[in-house]
Amino acid sequence: MSDQASHSSDPDAYSIRQFCERHGISQSFFFKLQAQGRAPRTLKIGARRLISREDARTWRKQQTKTA
Repeated sequence: MSDQASHSSDPDAYSIRQFCERHGISQSFFFKLQAQGRAPRTLKIGARRLISREDARTWRKQQTKTA
């Protein structure tokens, strides 16, 4: 497998759209969670907001603990 194919299937950070698609939630639900302080932490890179792979993993673990 090439580095590019590996990178695209497992990025180091997700856009909010990618995060929502990967986790089966809508963007509006993401922003609702964010307003409640329950969304994963985001990083601001230029004009973009990204969610690191580690923060996504931490968020998933928190969701399973509260479920």
